[in-house]
Amino acid sequence: MHQDTLVLDATYARWGLLPDVSPLAFEAATPEGRPGTVLVVEGDDSRHHPFPPYTDLRWWVLEDWPDDRWTELPEAADVDPPTLQELRPAQYVFEPEWLEEAAPKRPTSPGEWIAYLVALAVLVIVLALGIRALQWSLLGGWWVLWIAPGLFCVIVGGVGLAGHLAALRPRHQSPALAPALGDLNVSCSDQLNIGGLFEVTVHGSPVGDHPLPATVDARVVRYSATDPDALVYMQGTPDLQGGQVTYGLTAHLDRRLAFPLLNDPVPGRWALELIDGSTSYCRIFLQSPPPLEPLLQVYQADKETQITDLLSGGSSELILKAYHGESASSGLARHGAAVYDDDFTDAEVRSVFTVSIHDVVAAAWDNGWIDTVVQPQLAGGDGGICLVYAGNEYRVVDVERYWQQVVYTTPDARKALEAFLVRQPWAQWLPGSAELLAQRTAAGLEDDPQAH
Repeated sequence: MHQDTLVLDATYARWGLLPDVSPLAFEAATPEGRPGTVLVVEGDDSRHHPFPPYTDLRWWVLEDWPDDRWTELPEAADVDPPTLQELRPAQYVFEPEWLEEAAPKRPTSPGEWIAYLVALAVLVIVLALGIRALQWSLLGGWWVLWIAPGLFCVIVGGVGLAGHLAALRPRHQSPALAPALGDLNVSCSDQLNIGGLFEVTVHGSPVGDHPLPATVDARVVRYSATDPDALVYMQGTPDLQGGQVTYGLTAHLDRRLAFPLLNDPVPGRWALELIDGSTSYCRIFLQSPPPLEPLLQVYQADKETQITDLLSGGSSELILKAYHGESASSGLARHGAAVYDDDFTDAEVRSVFTVSIHDVVAAAWDNGWIDTVVQPQLAGGDGGICLVYAGNEYRVVDVERYWQQVVYTTPDARKALEAFLVRQPWAQWLPGSAELLAQRTAAGLEDDPQAH
């Protein structure tokens, strides 16, 4: 069974409810190619999927929801972020870990008690037979052979009986001695450098018999009139030297994650927080990071190289090279942290590519690239876009876990290639993709996910 899904629309301050479904993801378009804010949900519907796991995927275009399906959110409480206080404790005792005595489960229901008593009787019989066999072995002669099965039955019966009776003992929970840090001193980078590293050092000392925490967790967070938004989480392990302990924490501040926080019109304050679970026990205010400046491209691949890399799955390589030089690759390390395309905004990624989706299709068609991807039948896997040729017809199939959707069919190999390439992850960044996607999407699909 699935729980209800609550949809919050922050733009219009409203909410809606989808009953008996679980959210999976947001997508830019439906499998039919219809653009919009598309919420993918999973529900239970054995009418359409009569075999396990009985899953039913649905695509909801939120812009199509009628107004009466939305409910306005109440006015947010007037919270003044500057009233938030810094926290700099000299000592902190972490939440204790509760230890439970290991013991068999105590029977509760009548059925469990019957099973418990039957097992108890069997163990008593085994123990009694073992004792009787040992008594026979004392007669000497051939009776001594009973010593081996007698010992076995006594051991099995005795150990089993002791463990079985232990279930009747009351179990107690006792807190372990909580970890603690004394002489707490926290230092961090002077400036939040979005796109770079942020380093935190936590100094402390042991407190009496309390153990040291195995890790110290921290986060960089922005407080505003709404809930706090965490930009990054960090974790450090202890380095004990001369009675003092040091935790070093380092994190890379992703530019793409910081972009919506930097453009939030609501005033806010940035802070570094040490956290114990969901509790913040140390808070240090930080200077707001400067506005996010667009990166300057230092390398531009020619069109032929762009097409070759796109068709070979090297779109991330092109993005990295554009901003980090021709020698950059997916293994590039900047100050010890790997750099991936998540460091770049959508506009910066789009500016890397000077080829259109039609240029890529034309090159792939001229080189016979379609022969390397077409399949006689669907192959197993985690999912993706597949191109199948069967029965004198090409089919472009969107495979997602237990679900398959034919999104385009045609006897024309060129059109099939266009429908396949325009659904690749990198196609969204190329000019002309939106128009081509609309043209190469089947109208009136036999299995409409939103009609379920």
